[in-house]
Formats: sequence, C-alpha cells, structure tokens
Amino acid sequence: MKKSILLWMFAVLVGCTTPNLLLDGGFLATADYFPVTGRQGWLINQRLGFASFVTGKVDRDWDKTSTLEIGDFESVRQAGAYRFSFSDGVENVAQLDCKSGEDSDHVNLRGVLGGDAKWIVDAESFLNCSLLEWGETVAWKLVMSANDEHLRGYLFSGKEAMPVYEVLGTDELEGSAWPVGKIVGYLVYRDGLQLAAIQVMNEGGVWIDSKLSPVERRRLASLAAALLLYSPSES
Repeated sequence: MKKSILLWMFAVLVGCTTPNLLLDGGFLATADYFPVTGRQGWLINQRLGFASFVTGKVDRDWDKTSTLEIGDFESVRQAGAYRFSFSDGVENVAQLDCKSGEDSDHVNLRGVLGGDAKWIVDAESFLNCSLLEWGETVAWKLVMSANDEHLRGYLFSGKEAMPVYEVLGTDELEGSAWPVGKIVGYLVYRDGLQLAAIQVMNEGGVWIDSKLSPVERRRLASLAAALLLYSPSES
C-alpha cells in the first residue's frame, strides 16, 4: 500500500512539474548538464544523444524467460540484451554490450489456493554491461544488482591500477519531501567523490564533472548511455 501511494505521488509530481534529481550542491557547481534526446517513442532503430555524444542504432533482443522446476519450487530468469556503438560526434568512443533482467524463486501454491497461485520467495534484478573503449583490448565491466532495494554496483576495468566507479540508483527528487519509491536516476562516485549523475525519468539528463579529463568524461558518458537505455523488468 505504501509503495502504491509513493508511485501515485511520483506520477502526480512528474505530471505537474519537470523535477530533477536531488543532487549535492558542490557537485552541481562544477558539473556540466546535458539534456538527452532519443529516449521516447518507438525503440526500433533507436538512437540516443546528449552533448556531442551519440549512439549508433541500438540493437535489442527480445526478452526471454527460462524456468527450472523442482517439485513445487520454480527458479525463473527473465532476461534481455541490448548493444550499441558510442561516438563523441567525431570518432568512436566505445562499444557496449548489456544484459539485463530478473532472477526470481517461486513456490507454487496450487494445492493451497488453487489456480496458478505462486509466492515469490526471492527476486533480484540485474544489469551487466561490457564497455570496450576504442583502441583498447580489455573491456570495462558494469555489474549491478538489486534485491528488494535500488539497483547498485560498480564499473571497473580488468587492468590494474585503474579507477573503480560506484554506481547507485536513487529515488530522490529535488523539492520532494519523500523518496518516490521508483528509481529516477543514478549517481556515480570514485573514491567517495561524485563525478556524474544520470536522470532516467522523462527525456533524461546527464551531469558530468567539468574538471575530468576527456578520457574519463567519455567513459562516464558511455556509462550514462548504457543506464539511459536500460529498461527494468516489469514482471
């Protein structure tokens, strides 16, 4: 019931205003903001863009569901995938390949309630991406999951001495007294310092620290594109 009320409040808030993520003032003072195009409408031949960055045509797989049954227990995986190239408007920046979905464990209650009644014992959403920067041979890996909480995880490289980025889902909006109960964006940190933010509600928006090197800005822009194109499971 509480979640339903929060989602109703979220719908009213979005319908009446154009809110932004609740972001730290220190980060906003040094961040560049870029509105996003290409998130709305048909997903066929979808292309996403912000600032000078643009994706190639996004190639999506149909979601697939697989089920393993043992007695009255079921383990279900619903998963899909998407992949795209990413450019800074002049040259290729990266190639991204992402898989997402949900793993859930069910107990059949047909003997108790009849019909096709099931009880979900456990469920975990996931998003895993490979980000291969142009000219490199070792890919960065984005590994995120959520078990009864917001999606969170890390972007890291197989190379030694490379930075590790923490990526946290957020449901907090500027001007809202309470969390809205639905992920509206992601915050990106390195060593506890915020470097980027990605808003995934409405058309979307991206903030990136203006003091970063061009290489790191392109890397975080690639990450932002992957998160903007991610569609959580509706199951």
